[in-house]
Amino acid sequence: MNTKKVFLLSYDIFLFSGIKAWLPNLVLVDARSFISGTQSVIPRYPSCLLVIDNRLPLLLVRKWFQRNSTQFININCIVLRMNETRSVNRGYEEYAFINGRELSDQLISQLRANLMAPNEVVEVTKGSTIFNFHLTEFEEEMLYSSFTKEKLHDFCIANSLTTKSVYRYRERITARLGFSHFNETIIFLTRNNLLHEGYPTNSHPGENVIYGDAYDVSDSGRLSMAIRNEEIIPYFQPIVNIHGDVCGVEVLARWPQGHNYAISQREFIPLAEKSGLMNELTSYLMTTVARNLVDGSEDINKTLFVSFNVSPSGLSNPVFYWECLNFMEITQRLPIKLMIEITENQTLTITPAIKELIRSLRNRGVLFALDDFGTGYANLCYLNELDLDVIKIDKTFIKAIKEVEQHIPMLESIIHLSGLLGLRMVAEGVEYGYQQQWLRKNNVDYLQGYQFLPPVMFDDFMRFYKQSVGLFESASDSTFSA
Repeated sequence: MNTKKVFLLSYDIFLFSGIKAWLPNLVLVDARSFISGTQSVIPRYPSCLLVIDNRLPLLLVRKWFQRNSTQFININCIVLRMNETRSVNRGYEEYAFINGRELSDQLISQLRANLMAPNEVVEVTKGSTIFNFHLTEFEEEMLYSSFTKEKLHDFCIANSLTTKSVYRYRERITARLGFSHFNETIIFLTRNNLLHEGYPTNSHPGENVIYGDAYDVSDSGRLSMAIRNEEIIPYFQPIVNIHGDVCGVEVLARWPQGHNYAISQREFIPLAEKSGLMNELTSYLMTTVARNLVDGSEDINKTLFVSFNVSPSGLSNPVFYWECLNFMEITQRLPIKLMIEITENQTLTITPAIKELIRSLRNRGVLFALDDFGTGYANLCYLNELDLDVIKIDKTFIKAIKEVEQHIPMLESIIHLSGLLGLRMVAEGVEYGYQQQWLRKNNVDYLQGYQFLPPVMFDDFMRFYKQSVGLFESASDSTFSA
């Protein structure tokens, strides 16, 4: 007979009292209880299964575990999902789980199976890192922006969120920590070095997959339905020449109704990549934007390049070629040029098929750009192997520009290299006038950032586009040449 002890940790132990008769090894535990240090006899269990009600805040579980760890020698953990919401399950993703909303007999059967299975156990040691709490980069940036009204306002604009949506994000983080008020959350995170001053600096290209790990199958289905129901909204951020005239636009995606509050592309794009929906999403965006441009065609009187972000996996998709042709066919009567920004959130394996795809599309007038130059996996390799037209200088380098005149070796080297290779440059993340002046002085071709306009919906972009001619200075030609 299996003597493994089963502890079911929950706020509402009475909810599970009916299954106790069927599992003699089951112990129902109120998560708010702990072993008193004055208790002389404490039972120890060489092997046990800890079943956690996922509605419990992660840090409350950790606190209970630390206070009661003297009871356990080895332990195996499984999560009982009473709530499928992504924000509730964040932190529990790495643990096995069973659906707590099953019928009683099915739930008992699954618990028995886990009880009898020779699961790998975790040895309990002092200072164990089990049940660690983590913030995603998006959450950390969002919380840091909460310190001042100005930063919160800028963050909402950058991610196309309402202030109310940010408050809901805060509430979910506070609930995960088990606190009642957001003030307690900020104090706890700061004191425990979980929230660093400034935006996160320890991330590397490709690490945003951490967002994807926080999603489950139900989220993938929800996103697929959102694409079919046209809930994903394209946002437009203008790209201007050194005189301030709009000559291009980058298309970004927003999900205003995701999980009942707005989700920016930084949260759901990794989900699309993980669940294999990126190709479907890209196709939807290109078709939607093409129709928007046709609807606003009477106001587009000069060449405008329209840029879409495409991941390496997207370039490997044979249908992508036809998506580009479809976009050009819909907009063929307009002075529109299509530009593809190759993102580097994944490693790009340069194959003969990808080279042929780029060559063929460039022959048809499509421009190709390398996004976030200087921060990706193999920028220099791509410059050598691929036929490109543009490099987009990452905002990390633009932030190095200060009001006081100074040399910026890395940025100056990128500009020099672009000139040698005959590539046009787009500087991303331009936020201040002195940055604009420095880039203009150093012959950077095109600029993009809050200094001009944050990502906005199509009607707002078209308003800015119509007003842009002569906004800063009169200019001559403001278009790309393929």
